[in-house]
Amino acid sequence: MRTGRGTHFGFTVLVGAMLLAAGCASTSVGKTWKSPALAQLPPVKKVVVVAMVPSDATRQQLEQELVAKLSEEGVQAVKSSDVLPAGAKPDKDTLRSAIEGQGYDGILVARFAGIHEEVNVAPAMSYYDYFGAYGPTDYSVTEEARMQVSLFDARGENGQLLWSTNTKTYEPSDVQKEVPGLAEAIVKSMAKDQVVGSAS
Repeated sequence: MRTGRGTHFGFTVLVGAMLLAAGCASTSVGKTWKSPALAQLPPVKKVVVVAMVPSDATRQQLEQELVAKLSEEGVQAVKSSDVLPAGAKPDKDTLRSAIEGQGYDGILVARFAGIHEEVNVAPAMSYYDYFGAYGPTDYSVTEEARMQVSLFDARGENGQLLWSTNTKTYEPSDVQKEVPGLAEAIVKSMAKDQVVGSAS
């Protein structure tokens, strides 16, 4: 998290107390969407996990962590790197060909959506600032690593979307350390929505 000071018309702003401590990362899961079709489909019990991220090492780690967390929910999960030909990219046609006839009913895709910066400010309670006095501005910039997570149906030809969400990992200074928490947050959200687990 970066901090600084500038000039802003009408406000003296302070770093908000609600900000995460510098260097301390955490993952939040946004709103989720769940297809009504899930109510008519058999439970999702066998899933191939696909991580679409820039680093191959991170891909392997994230897929492995998701597989482990899904297994805790009673789902038979496998990494895409274990079903695809060596060196193959996990594109739609290659993946469909690799899992065809293998009994998979779901494809979980976690796609890296970039690093975003969020400027955090909070107005100070000052009579003079309220009426437009000039003053210093304190601010902080928090980095967010965003992921788009989607579960697709592997049983039909159209591969319809069954469930989706977005995640934000704040201050991702050490990717390897953040991956387990990211995977846990994703699968917890899926279990909460009864997409996986004993209630699915």
